[in-house]
Amino acid sequence: MRLIALLPALLIALVMAWVTGMWQFALFAFLSVVSGLLTTTLMKQKRKEPDFDFSDQPVWLSKKKVAIGDKVLTPWGLFFKQQYSDIFFEYFSRQAMQREVALKATQLEQQHYRSSKVGALPFWCGVSDNLDLEFDFARDGPHALIVGATGSGKSEFLKLISGSLLASSSPERMRLVLIDFKGGAALTQLATHPSSLCLVTDLDQFNHERFWLYLQGELKRREHWLAELEVSSVDQAPEVPRMLVLADELPAIVTSHQLALPTLESIAARGRSLGVHLIATSQSLAGIPRALITNLTLRFALGVTDPGDLVALLPTLKPGLLSESRAIAIAGGKAMPFDFPMVKSLPDLGKPKVAPIEVESWGIGLPELIPSAGDLIAILDLPSEHQFIEMRAKDLGVQPVLLVGASQSGKSSFCKLMERINPDAIVLDCPELAKLEEALNTGRQVYCALASSTIISLSLHRKFEQVIYLRQSNFEQHLAAGLPKTQWTEKLPPGRGWYRNQVLQLVMPTLTQ
Repeated sequence: MRLIALLPALLIALVMAWVTGMWQFALFAFLSVVSGLLTTTLMKQKRKEPDFDFSDQPVWLSKKKVAIGDKVLTPWGLFFKQQYSDIFFEYFSRQAMQREVALKATQLEQQHYRSSKVGALPFWCGVSDNLDLEFDFARDGPHALIVGATGSGKSEFLKLISGSLLASSSPERMRLVLIDFKGGAALTQLATHPSSLCLVTDLDQFNHERFWLYLQGELKRREHWLAELEVSSVDQAPEVPRMLVLADELPAIVTSHQLALPTLESIAARGRSLGVHLIATSQSLAGIPRALITNLTLRFALGVTDPGDLVALLPTLKPGLLSESRAIAIAGGKAMPFDFPMVKSLPDLGKPKVAPIEVESWGIGLPELIPSAGDLIAILDLPSEHQFIEMRAKDLGVQPVLLVGASQSGKSSFCKLMERINPDAIVLDCPELAKLEEALNTGRQVYCALASSTIISLSLHRKFEQVIYLRQSNFEQHLAAGLPKTQWTEKLPPGRGWYRNQVLQLVMPTLTQ
């Protein structure tokens, strides 16, 4: 402001005061000049002060002083820069929200954050604008994606909504399938819930293929189930339990096995009608196929989320919304800032399983020891069909049978078993090649066990139409036998192997070699 502009007003005021005798005109003019001088001085002082970004700095308060980071300010705040005022407004708004969330969490903690919403799969996930933020997965989902950087609370939030879902529904009406690629640390507690069927981690790679096949089989089983009930959706079949598939660290999961991505995409595309719901977490959207993200319609952005990811989650979303609260919920094209508490406990942990037979089928699979019974040779595992099939001696026919396995894999036990089941057959345990050729020329049933199939010629190998592979001596022999490379392990139990690409467990009358 130019002070010279006030001089005419001051002169006019003095003339008016002299002529009329009303000196109030002069007083008002004088105060205007003083006010202008004071305002000009303060504006110059503010312009001299450099602009720094204090948005990520902590706020400190005391009786005499306030500070943002290492910037000490006057406590009365009359002449704060707009930047400082905005920071303090956001700080006190956040403090008020945290108190509201803490109060609400205290009220709901004993009920494990049970939802007051009526629906098939209701859950409570936090506080938005001093109101409960609640959803119904069956209606607002059916699948969800939680995105946030490391330390933003993704795993805690996943446990919060899972606990609320479990507390809001009967355990008999729910099934949990847990996929934790953080070593199992995040979802280990939930594995003890009565509704939990299995927990798969990145440390248990040998069982990954069976798990994905079993999950695919679950989708087929539910399709047949609904067809038998002559309905098109679980909404019309209340006796069919809902299934929650919790996937922690989705990008690592989809690249862990060739069956992982197509299985999850099938759940995302068909899960609504089948009652299978996917809840996944990720640090970012990188590494997640667009086709999968599209079907994860209920979305949550937590903590420090990449601005590009926010735009991808909702193109009209303003990145500044996330700075106002701890998280953003995106549903139905709307963004709702909210805050949520840390979970202190989960409901019904440690209680008996509601479906113990299903738990065995999902998690344990084939038993390691199958007792001898009649002409039973082995049990085959068909995870995509959710079936165990008995293999008997007659199923192998009258053609020669070859069994290949390393030391301590169960070869000798198999030979003893076949000697008992078929006394008229020729049973050879690691024979000399001449003796093997002689036995094959007798026309009798031959069962032969070898340490490696490479020690016999190709023409001799072709005479064995039935081949059973047990654990091989090393990974190279495992691949040479045409076995799945993802199923190689040195820790296979005796008698565990493959027959026509199906996993089997041989009957083991003894475990000595």
